[in-house]
Amino acid sequence: MVDGTIRFFDLFSGIGGFREGLRRAGGFTCVGHCEVDVHADRNYRVLFDTEGEWYCDDARKIETGRMPEFDLLCAGFPCQAFSIAGRREGFADARGTLFFEIARLVKDRRPAYFLLENVPGLLSHDKGRTFHTILRSFSELGYYVEWKVLNSKDFGVPQSRRRVYIIGYLDGRCAGKILPFPRANEASLIQVFPGREGERVYHPDGVSCTLTSGTGGMGGKTGLYEVGVPVKDAVKNGTLHFVDLSPPPLVTETARCLHTRQDAGVFRHRGETSGVLAETGPRAVLAPAKKTTRQNGRRMKEPEEPMFTLTATDRHGIVYHGRIRRLTPRECLRLQGYYDGQIDQMMAGMSDSQIYKQAGNGVTVNVIEAIGRNLFLADEELKQNESESRAERM
Repeated sequence: MVDGTIRFFDLFSGIGGFREGLRRAGGFTCVGHCEVDVHADRNYRVLFDTEGEWYCDDARKIETGRMPEFDLLCAGFPCQAFSIAGRREGFADARGTLFFEIARLVKDRRPAYFLLENVPGLLSHDKGRTFHTILRSFSELGYYVEWKVLNSKDFGVPQSRRRVYIIGYLDGRCAGKILPFPRANEASLIQVFPGREGERVYHPDGVSCTLTSGTGGMGGKTGLYEVGVPVKDAVKNGTLHFVDLSPPPLVTETARCLHTRQDAGVFRHRGETSGVLAETGPRAVLAPAKKTTRQNGRRMKEPEEPMFTLTATDRHGIVYHGRIRRLTPRECLRLQGYYDGQIDQMMAGMSDSQIYKQAGNGVTVNVIEAIGRNLFLADEELKQNESESRAERM
């Protein structure tokens, strides 16, 4: 520990989701990072002052004897080898073998803690044998290990992003104190408009209906929600909602999990089809059946404008325009917990495709912040206990 803070090394650092989360939690100091993607590393250095910090561009090249001292190893190791969206080749995939670089660093440097993140598919890959190998590796190194699947939507961002978080520690007194328990929502179900299943409308202040195995996706068959999440870019005279395009299309409370190919339009990702519904608002339309009819040279008005003048011969109507579009790069970074000021810095001079990739590969800042707060408190409690024990021995 240095100046009462927990020193950490940021392995597979990406754009710095771990670092930003720990910065917000308070009580942590980064001593170095490792990232092979030059574009992600560029944005990492844009967000953080890395002057004088230890750096390596490839985990396989790290000489552990040359690393600075650290108390915590953070690593969101590549998940494609274990994801249900990939081929799930696990340790047979070169990306999967990068886990053993984590084990090598832990073995050689023996930090007090390590914090890892990956897709939930890691738990079931190869019928659980892959995860068993991971647990056994750490157990043989003398670490206690706990894990929990956490969803980003439970930590203040409207993105359904389930990830498994693995915490390891050398002192058994940390048991059960670090991984957070999302606070239970005690609100009741609030129905705004009745109807059959899949069509009724609920108020967002209430809880969601229970999802079943046949729901067809996030929000599927539970109904629509009156939502307007500020994480999305605004449109003039309109409203934006997330939309789940898995049949039947439904407006949803949270976005689909981000992925690295978010820039491929409204993209189907192993059964998931996600986007944003941009509603331009209802417009008055003159005589829908008569396309050439005009009133003062106009056939359609802007949203919120009054209806056309009624006549004895024409029938008026309302047209409701909406279009489904992909999430913007800014929206994706917001869904990962970054502030607009940080997003401005990252987007300057960076292509949209790189931003989409960086957001999809990243870890949600809010979740890491919650874990960091618990970790710091657990560490402070250990130090307090040690201080009291020393005082008793004197």
